[in-house]
Amino acid sequence: MNAVSEIVGRADKGTAVYRALRPLLCATCGAGINEGALFTRRKVKGIGVRIMPQCRECAPFTFEPGAKKESDLLRSLLAEPAASPPKRPAPEKNINEEVARRLGPALRRKKERQ
Repeated sequence: MNAVSEIVGRADKGTAVYRALRPLLCATCGAGINEGALFTRRKVKGIGVRIMPQCRECAPFTFEPGAKKESDLLRSLLAEPAASPPKRPAPEKNINEEVARRLGPALRRKKERQ
């Protein structure tokens, strides 16, 4: 699925401002939002998720270009992995004991039925 917009910053009221990556229609008035134009989104009634595009005529805003906040999740995914100490393999004895502890009762019942 191709993206239809990207977040480019914040409006004066803290609302996210999007840039259209392809032509869209305003959900309020039906006007075209051209590729590259800035717009906001409004909530869907009853759901509360902001997915409905709104043109600048329907939802006027003042764009604050320096207000873009980088996502913490995106930053952590794109960052170089930190050097972490190598994980030690668990001793075989502990794994075998754990398997026997968890599966033992089921295996005993199966043997009893045969």
